[in-house]
Amino acid sequence: MDQEQKNVKAYVYLLGFLVIFIAFAITSTYSYLQYSQIRTELITATQNNDRQLNAAMEMRVAVRERAILLWHMTLQTDYFEKNEALQQFYNHGSNYHKARMVILTSQLSSEEKSLMEVLDKETTKRAPVLRAFADRLLLAEDNAEHTQSLNQTLTDQIIVADLLDSMIALQQSQNEYARYHSAEEISDLVSTLIMFMVLIITGGFMFATYVIMTTTKQSQQLAKVNDRLEHLACHDNLTGLPNRMFLLQQLERLLSLVHRKKNLAAIMFIDIDNFKSINDTFGHDFGDQCLKSLTKNMMSVLRGFDILGRLGGDEFLVLINEIESPNQTAIIAHKLLEILDTQYTVQNDTISISASIGVYILSDQTESAKKAIILADRAMYQAKESGKNRFVII
Repeated sequence: MDQEQKNVKAYVYLLGFLVIFIAFAITSTYSYLQYSQIRTELITATQNNDRQLNAAMEMRVAVRERAILLWHMTLQTDYFEKNEALQQFYNHGSNYHKARMVILTSQLSSEEKSLMEVLDKETTKRAPVLRAFADRLLLAEDNAEHTQSLNQTLTDQIIVADLLDSMIALQQSQNEYARYHSAEEISDLVSTLIMFMVLIITGGFMFATYVIMTTTKQSQQLAKVNDRLEHLACHDNLTGLPNRMFLLQQLERLLSLVHRKKNLAAIMFIDIDNFKSINDTFGHDFGDQCLKSLTKNMMSVLRGFDILGRLGGDEFLVLINEIESPNQTAIIAHKLLEILDTQYTVQNDTISISASIGVYILSDQTESAKKAIILADRAMYQAKESGKNRFVII
């Protein structure tokens, strides 16, 4: 009888082990499949949005460069220099249309389709006038008479650039939503997993330690995934710097502090001079390495409580906390220009890199974070138009 009882207990233990093992196996497999599906959907959505975002940024750069070329053409008197600028003008137009096709051939949301329709409508309306004005500049001997037309043409380009900025902001918000939605799904997955684990624990006391350890381990893995997703949502993949979304959040906080304490702060809009030509000539891999190196250099001269972030491409933003006077920002800007004025050697060529910096002083009169960035961006363009490798404070 005792032997029979032992055998029964052994069978019960074995059956209990099998039940718990099967329950655990089913739970683990379900969790893994669900997590893989969430991860795949997130990667697919993010890759699609990143492809659209990069294309929209290339379109934005093309619009900006075409506007700069038109402005330079009004200053040139030599026909051959004008002709070279005109060729560059049309090359940027070609880049614009290539990037546009990337967006059109990707998966678009209804909002993106609507924005692209408006953008195409605006560019179709303005493109003939823009091309005609550029061709007219090539043949013009006296460019003074084109000032008014240039202003109107640049205004048209600003309208197109604003639409592209809206497209970029929409794509970034969709990336943010995709990550937020994935985080919610993972949270639901964790809740479901915990429920099954509780049921498994109640199936046998002798297997409780094993179940608890497994659950703890899986919970830690899921927590790491959540932390990683949160980090990806707020930081740039290439440099590890805060991205546009995180910078806007921090700028809003800084602006709120400035309004409350009535003190001064500043933002610096940094654009690497002629960086697109470096990418085109030596490849994006080399360009990425340059951006990483420049990021490290900038971090070395900034104060510990200032924030350096990457807006995208070759554009960076620095949040300067609590300054006593604008002169203090000038000192920091000088240091940044010095550290960014550097050279790299590749393929037996020496490449010189510099930057243009626009500085905007934050005060209790500053309206909003986005307005402050626009003004800093405007100051940066003034620095570029003044000859590059310098800064302008407004």
